[in-house]
Amino acid sequence: MSLVLVANDFVGDAAFTGFGQVAPVKRKREWRSDGVQYDNWQEQFNQVSSRPRRHWFINWAVLDEAARDKLVELFDAARGRYDSFLWLDDKEYLASGELITTDGSETQYQLQCTYYSGEDYEWTEDKKDIVPGATYAPVVSHSVDGAQTEVAAPPVNANEFSLDDATGIMTWPDAHPPSAGVLTVTFQYYFRVRFAADVFDDLQERPGLWNASDLHIVERIS
Repeated sequence: MSLVLVANDFVGDAAFTGFGQVAPVKRKREWRSDGVQYDNWQEQFNQVSSRPRRHWFINWAVLDEAARDKLVELFDAARGRYDSFLWLDDKEYLASGELITTDGSETQYQLQCTYYSGEDYEWTEDKKDIVPGATYAPVVSHSVDGAQTEVAAPPVNANEFSLDDATGIMTWPDAHPPSAGVLTVTFQYYFRVRFAADVFDDLQERPGLWNASDLHIVERIS
């Protein structure tokens, strides 16, 4: 089970009455390498991870009673670090002009984001938790032999695609796959995260005001 809760909205706007800061105060990128150090101090490293994992340390430094109750509810709904939920990063949330090659026969294509395209250290990530069209409609165009046409976003008619917000998979009807060419896609996405610990520090600064600074959440990749 994964919670379809966006932490920013669940704890933030609806619960705050003028207090707090929802932007993270610190981010970390975690790569994984195996290393060996020899007697002469030479080192050898092997790459283990093909992409980084992200961490956020969130500053909800001053919360009113309503916001504090929502944050505790989110922690309990996730059962500590057991379950995942959604986080909208205010610096990394937009995939713009991503290119997906179509072969003329496949009807399903995964939304992806490529980082440092064209560099020898580029990597690609599947994006599975997409900001829904009701909030932000993805923009999709299809290019065949250089001629580009925009594809209507969901809801769809018989010749257009549907998008599963949870999986990030675009699907065309079996009878109408996109012809061989290139899809150009711009969309917004969430990160799926979990709490980094099973213990929550519930700190009351003064009557009616609570502190949840440096709260650690970590990306959960599936």
